[in-house]
Amino acid sequence: MANKKFEEEQRRLLEKRELLKLRQGIVEESEIIEQPKSEEKPKLKGWKKVENFFYHYKWHVVGISFAVLLLGFMTIQTIMREQNDLYVLLVSTTNDTGLYAKCDDISEALERYCPDYDNNGYVHVGVNFINLSPQIGNSQYYDAENMKYTSEIATGDSQMYIGDTGVADMMYEMGKGKVQYFQLLSEQYPDATFSDGQGLQLNTTEFIDLARWSSCPDKVCVYVRGEYENMTANSEEAKEQRRRANEVLDNIINGNIINPAPDAKQ
Repeated sequence: MANKKFEEEQRRLLEKRELLKLRQGIVEESEIIEQPKSEEKPKLKGWKKVENFFYHYKWHVVGISFAVLLLGFMTIQTIMREQNDLYVLLVSTTNDTGLYAKCDDISEALERYCPDYDNNGYVHVGVNFINLSPQIGNSQYYDAENMKYTSEIATGDSQMYIGDTGVADMMYEMGKGKVQYFQLLSEQYPDATFSDGQGLQLNTTEFIDLARWSSCPDKVCVYVRGEYENMTANSEEAKEQRRRANEVLDNIINGNIINPAPDAKQ
């Protein structure tokens, strides 16, 4: 037992001597056992570095990209809303109206009747064309157009509609005959020509001259949405758009052109 304690004491003394020699620089560097260094990973360069980044952070990139795209889309929508004095929906339920080809001309003609509601120094009427004709021939495109139309109905951005008489028939069927979707205007304007009391027949007005549309069919009309209990799109913004739509329609009926032609503007 005594021997074991003696050996332990000797071992501790030896360790202290070695430590003292090391501190005093007596022990040569070659005698010091170096700890093995961990191997450094080779640095990636070029495309390998990019691949490695996407491998580790691909879901972060996807999430951030989606957020950026969404923000960009919302920003564009906001800018467009600020630029438009009036939103108008062009709807065709048949392929023989020629509405799509006249989008730009219709927009320019409407701008002749539209006040500068946002007071930014110029007038712009935004138009959005939707084709609801069963004659499209492409079921996916037809479904997409119907989704766009449903979205427009829900948001109420467009309170003025220009389309063939099939639009009113379609809305009547959607409401199952219980909802008068468009305003009845014939009593308010007894001297104007309306379809079913709702749609102002465009080719009976000077509008077609401004739109360079002498071939405008009888069945193309201007409609204004109504406001009814429990209907969507009855927000304050929708009400303001409805007010503007009624004012522009009144100008069209009375031939009240309030803005000069584009080439006459200074």
